[in-house]
Amino acid sequence: MALAQPREGSSFGFKTHIGWAEQETLGDPEKIIWSSIRHMVASDVAEGVLYDIHGITSPSKRSAVARNIELYVQQAYEFYEVAGAAKANTAPLFYYYSFLQLAKAICEIANPQFHRLNESRGHGLSYSPSATKLVNMNTEYVNVTGRRGVWHVLLETLQHQPVTAGKIRFRMADLFELCPEISAEYQITYSRPTRLIELIEPDLLVDVTLNELWIRFSVEREALRIHRLSRNRFLTLITVGGSTYRTVRSEANSRWTFELENAKRFTARYKKDLFELIQNEIWALNLFTVLKRNGLVYAVPIQDKLQIPLPQIMVLYTLIFWLGSLVRYDPHSVAYLQNSGYWTIIDGVMNQSRIWLLELFEWELYKTETVLQSVR
Repeated sequence: MALAQPREGSSFGFKTHIGWAEQETLGDPEKIIWSSIRHMVASDVAEGVLYDIHGITSPSKRSAVARNIELYVQQAYEFYEVAGAAKANTAPLFYYYSFLQLAKAICEIANPQFHRLNESRGHGLSYSPSATKLVNMNTEYVNVTGRRGVWHVLLETLQHQPVTAGKIRFRMADLFELCPEISAEYQITYSRPTRLIELIEPDLLVDVTLNELWIRFSVEREALRIHRLSRNRFLTLITVGGSTYRTVRSEANSRWTFELENAKRFTARYKKDLFELIQNEIWALNLFTVLKRNGLVYAVPIQDKLQIPLPQIMVLYTLIFWLGSLVRYDPHSVAYLQNSGYWTIIDGVMNQSRIWLLELFEWELYKTETVLQSVR
């Protein structure tokens, strides 16, 4: 049966957050990201962000949350600075504690008084290295603890739904393969590609005559073939939370093109940002991002090896937790990794994924997708 023609509409740009910004810098992008995050230490800035972006209207609640964010961000920065001066066999632990504080800041915004809850005093993850064997990079895993911690609340905040699964654990090799920023390192280490399907020309389109809004994107057929995914199986991956997609005619024979089957409707009197109408469908796609020379690239992660789907922040945060725990509990394995071929991917996580995780936390604080590139 012939494929339907795609709907006609005007593009208003694709993004995963309500805000979007493009910035260039002559300086160190990592320092620029921290400068943006540390702006939240200023109470006027924090309260403005909490009111305008996060919708906290109560002055007393805003003030209290802003004070707690100040404490978390200050600690996060100081841990990060210490990590930057540390050696590779100790730095991951300090980096984890830095990201733990940023995670608490996100949780505090979504759950004022979070710092008073028992969850704020637990990691939510555990790792137990072998007492007799060195680390095995094919079988190592971390457990999600039965006792709720920061990990649980952060995931619930990002996914907008409770964590209800029972016993959960994540194998590190299954998380490494979901990291687009270290795709080269993963290929070198494991001799296979990362499990991500890159979106080609993703777009949000609007028909102002019919008052309709929808998502459209394409994927390379070869990408599906490499990962042994049929078109129907890929459609299953992106059909989440009631959002369904249909295949439409593509301009290129080498691609499959998909669009939201049921366009979102709005009235002529609708005055808010159109993104708010379709943000649930964007969230449901659970897109992973990476910054390349020509801008942001979006990808659908293939997470069939995970017990529950994870947003990109949670994948990277969990990896950093594992590395920090390995440094803390098993220095012999750290020394072994430093002298093995696996150090390529560990070094990639610490020097690429770490910076991208920092960027993703900034996006969540400001609900703004920022494309920051050095012009040097």
